[in-house]
Amino acid sequence: MSPTSRRIPLLIAAALASIALAGCETTPYNNGGYSRPAPVYDSRPARCDNCGVVKEVQQVYVERKSNGTLGAVIGAVAGGLLGNTVGKGDGRKAATVAGAVAGGVVGNKVATANSGTDVAWQVTVRLDGGRYVTVTQRDDPRVREGDYVQVQGDHVYPR
Repeated sequence: MSPTSRRIPLLIAAALASIALAGCETTPYNNGGYSRPAPVYDSRPARCDNCGVVKEVQQVYVERKSNGTLGAVIGAVAGGLLGNTVGKGDGRKAATVAGAVAGGVVGNKVATANSGTDVAWQVTVRLDGGRYVTVTQRDDPRVREGDYVQVQGDHVYPR
């Protein structure tokens, strides 16, 4: 075997060893070799002006809004139109007036009958600044005493 043919396997072995060892080197992340401390994450949510802790949650009943006047107007128009289809001349005029009056009364009764109470939730929150706020909302806020929340307008949202 010639001396050149003996060097080729040695060169290949040296190249493979240097490639394998190059993967073991670590770089200092361009900070001069100093390691950075691990970031510290706070498990508490960030504070805000309208955030705080729920002190109390109560289920309450609120009056459902109804507009009896609107029902009377709609009923009067409908009754007047129906009354106008009856009779001729003065009889038609009387039927129109009677239909409008009857329709107004019926429309008002229907609107009033549709009023009542709805379920709502009243949430008392002690804000971070020390003030207390009570919010009443129709949809379930899905929070309980001790939860950290944010108050936006007339709603409470978990944070």
